[in-house]
Amino acid sequence: MGLSQSSARALLVLSLAMLPWRMSLAGNIQSNSYAWSENAGWVNFAPTSGPGVTVADNAVTGFAWSENLGWINFAPIAGGVANDGTGKLYGYAWGENAGWIHFSANGTPVVIDANGLFTGYAWGENIGWINFNVTPGVTSSWRGSDVIFANGFEILPNRPAAFATIIYQ
Repeated sequence: MGLSQSSARALLVLSLAMLPWRMSLAGNIQSNSYAWSENAGWVNFAPTSGPGVTVADNAVTGFAWSENLGWINFAPIAGGVANDGTGKLYGYAWGENAGWIHFSANGTPVVIDANGLFTGYAWGENIGWINFNVTPGVTSSWRGSDVIFANGFEILPNRPAAFATIIYQ
């Protein structure tokens, strides 16, 4: 009693559709990645149990763990932390004991630099500042993309400036 060809295809499509979700459970934050809060202690972005945190081109998802705060959700229903694609983080994470945590407090976002290292500060009304400028820090394997050209030039090398103008239009 084998699967029909259409049933096998449906099973394959379903399996492939779940693959990105399953891959995101692992997270892409390096182990031993912590931020610090004077009021809450260390926040672990790559816990040994649970999904950890995943950085994508448009969002940060998953959960960080704090002994004093519990789980911090980076994609709650009424919030979420967005990535602008260059590593600037905006929006809110949520923790049951922490409340809302703002990743661009005072208009200055937490930033993921070219090496994947988080820098800056997030703010929680109930917990104060979360400092990413600490050792060991939080490091992701995600890297921002150069919006113009991967080689870092604003115009293509060895091309007339008029050619670059056409690209920008």
